[in-house]
Amino acid sequence: MSNNKHLGFGLEWLDFEAISPFNMSFSPRSYESMPVNLRPTRLQRTVEHHPWIDLFPFPRLRDNLLLQGPEYDDTDICHDVVEIFDRPSEKTGLIVWGEPWIPYSWEVSADFLEKWVWVVKGCDELLQSTNYWRSRRGEPSIHF
Repeated sequence: MSNNKHLGFGLEWLDFEAISPFNMSFSPRSYESMPVNLRPTRLQRTVEHHPWIDLFPFPRLRDNLLLQGPEYDDTDICHDVVEIFDRPSEKTGLIVWGEPWIPYSWEVSADFLEKWVWVVKGCDELLQSTNYWRSRRGEPSIHF
């Protein structure tokens, strides 16, 4: 919800059929007030998509999702990102340890990585932050 606020989105994005405001009325001047990591990529401005994709502070991750098109189950990935109730480990796929618009606040779980490696391909900041948080817990580094 914090990144939603920083993007200037309302709660309309929660609707299943919502279309990203970046595909509609935003002008480049609107981007100046956004955190740099949340500013839309060219693909976000040109490929129609649901606004949930816009909430991640990783431009490459957002583009990876858009480049995949309808070839993946967005409901499945959404559950793997945020749902913990149907997981034996009760671990979500992405964990945010600090301010959500800052890439180094994020960690990707090994389970998420195994299933969705194409989503994080080329997301060097996410790899670095993941290994930082893992090292704080004494866990070994992982590689994408």
